[in-house]
Amino acid sequence: MPEIKQGKKPTVLVTGGAGFIGRHLTAALRSAGMTVHSVDDLRVRPLADPDGSLVRKSVRELTPNDVSGVDVVYHLASDKSVPLSFVQPLQYLDNLESTAHLMRVCADAAVPRVLIASTCEVYGRAARLPTEESAPLAPLSPYAASKVAMEMVARTYQECADSGMDTTIVRFFNVYGPGERPDAVIPGFCLGALTDGSLCVEGAGTQRRDFSYIDDVVDQLVQLTAAAPVPVVNIGSGVSASVLEIAAIVRELCPNATVRWTRSRPNEIPEFRSDVSLQRSLFSLRTPSVGLREGVERTLRWWSESGVLERHGSPAGSLLRPQLIG
Repeated sequence: MPEIKQGKKPTVLVTGGAGFIGRHLTAALRSAGMTVHSVDDLRVRPLADPDGSLVRKSVRELTPNDVSGVDVVYHLASDKSVPLSFVQPLQYLDNLESTAHLMRVCADAAVPRVLIASTCEVYGRAARLPTEESAPLAPLSPYAASKVAMEMVARTYQECADSGMDTTIVRFFNVYGPGERPDAVIPGFCLGALTDGSLCVEGAGTQRRDFSYIDDVVDQLVQLTAAAPVPVVNIGSGVSASVLEIAAIVRELCPNATVRWTRSRPNEIPEFRSDVSLQRSLFSLRTPSVGLREGVERTLRWWSESGVLERHGSPAGSLLRPQLIG
């Protein structure tokens, strides 16, 4: 089995490198002294200009030459909108097909380690909260089902004796922070507060999510390059907050903002909350370094000061309305 040599800074490939998590992760890996190759097909317009070294390429166009000499692959590229997946479910087959292609390419190139981004949405309405990695998978949207399929493909390669790869599934709970598109609740509220003053709440707003600030998440992802391989790990905070609680924080920061109610989404899940026992055993971070209120304030400040509204024009045009993304 190929191994990452002790003491050697790994060479890393990040798919979805222009996305929210991918952009932050690429910068952090480079700051840690690693050589990083970043690819993205830019099918979704990033809020910030892509890194000059980014290669514009889809995952399904990658070849063994593209990953030759790479020690760790972070596979973050994905179609991820839960509501859109109900409208265009076949589009989400690409999540499975691109992952299967990437795993074949990595196996052919003898890549030692592959990290596959998944989501808490695969748990559906979990019987136990907080939810541990061994909980049954019960997806309730085409998006979540595509993530389960991605996991199964990755697991197949992990179980194949001659593949030589350590594969880890990383199940993100709700990651938020500066640079996230407003098809998620926190940046959606920030955008609304700074434009028309409305905070769009789907359903009753009592649905609860486990929020983690991007800096804490990226810190743990960087540590994964050296952590002991595990089949699956949750990345979350271990606590949850309701959509209405998030709205209250934003209204404290923007007193003129008001709540606007819209209908609930299909198959709404009342709560996600991560069991962080394994996460805490793997990583040095023991508690979130950025609390929820501070993280929301940082995100709001980024929307106010980054110039993204001026670059992208009207939020009714190129920026999407708020949605809860797992």
